Amino acid sequence: MADLDTETKEKPKIKEAIAKLRQIQVDLKQNVANLHRQLEMLDSKPELQSSLDSLKKDVEKQASDLEAEVAQLREELKAIRQLLGLNLEKQNLVGS
Repeated sequence: MADLDTETKEKPKIKEAIAKLRQIQVDLKQNVANLHRQLEMLDSKPELQSSLDSLKKDVEKQASDLEAEVAQLREELKAIRQLLGLNLEKQNLVGS
């Protein structure tokens, strides 16, 4: 008798879970269809593609410029450290 009660209680829960899963599946299919439509729209607009290409080139140039600036700053820091190292050596010689 107890088994029959648990089976009758579980059946509505399973049916509800299945209904929720089906609704989720329908929603996901709609989202995928919407994304495909939006991608097709973006692909059909060449001005967007050229804008994106232009932005990409600008960003790559900025990155390259920053890398060059960092390299230059490292060289300057190296020179300053060497200069300070020489000054410290001179002070040690004079103080001795």
